[in-house]
Amino acid sequence: GTPADQLAEIDAIIKAAKDLGADKRCPVFYEAAAAAYRSVENMIMGDPPDASGRAGAALREARVHAQRLLSRARFIQELRDERHGWEAAAESYDRLVGSVATVSELALDPVLTGPDAGRALVGALDRRLRALRTRCDSLEAVNRGQQVWVSAERASRDSTIADLSAEVTELRHRLWEMELRAGVAEADRSAAEDQVRLARERETLVKSLGELFTDDEGEVRLTPEGNVHVRLVGLKFASGSAWLNPRYDPLLDKLAEVIAKFPRAPVRVEGHTDDSGPREGNLLLSESRARAVAGALAEKLQRPADAFAVAGLGPDRPVAANSTPDGRARNRRIEVLIEAGKTQ
Repeated sequence: GTPADQLAEIDAIIKAAKDLGADKRCPVFYEAAAAAYRSVENMIMGDPPDASGRAGAALREARVHAQRLLSRARFIQELRDERHGWEAAAESYDRLVGSVATVSELALDPVLTGPDAGRALVGALDRRLRALRTRCDSLEAVNRGQQVWVSAERASRDSTIADLSAEVTELRHRLWEMELRAGVAEADRSAAEDQVRLARERETLVKSLGELFTDDEGEVRLTPEGNVHVRLVGLKFASGSAWLNPRYDPLLDKLAEVIAKFPRAPVRVEGHTDDSGPREGNLLLSESRARAVAGALAEKLQRPADAFAVAGLGPDRPVAANSTPDGRARNRRIEVLIEAGKTQ
């Protein structure tokens, strides 16, 4: 029915309870029901009516108050009408308290009856609840401590891996220098001089190409094998997307300029992610991003669409610890390897 019809039904329930003497026999329940009725009446019959949607909830609450009032009034009337009604109610109350204690595995003093037994039951249940809450808080504290320890161990591991990776790169570079020196000693002087000259020229070229990029865009370095490695940190993709934003065209133009300096060298475009999310999903996403960059470069250099090799390495080759936002940002990157060492 309409809100007005529902309000009339609630009013009728309250009047029926009053006819049974509810206003005198259970005044607290009566006043609660009357107050709920007046509140919802003001919402519905006010000028203007309340249009906020609260009236429906208020009607349901007022109906509950009214029905509880009528039920209590009928119960009291039945006790007054029946002989020994109060004694039966007391026995029913004691049985109910005993049942709750049995289900809760609580032992109550058999001497206690009525309200004393009820208060003893409530006290025992309250003590058990407090003990359970204390135990829960203790377990949560232990769990938080374990999580902190695991996070610290993971951060330490990631940091160690990053340090070892940098150390391996440095050792490879030193080994390359040592092998180059040994080759100079064993080879013909003129050939050795040519090698040194070419290496220096390449180092000079790579250094000049590195100056094309700002620190926020990328870096260019020469590997011990004589290859050119470009790491783009300024090329960003939206989360979970491989769409290449056109605003990165100037950055890709710089990358294309670097590749153009080595026209005969094979090129490999690699996508990398941090360790957030499933590894398989990150592998697929990093490959899609690498493929998008490779396609854009091929178009800029007027080469076939499959001119460059593509690889998605996901989270497998971090350059920084994934335990910090900065480290994760550094790991989300595009890298390009120009195998210039094969064309010397």
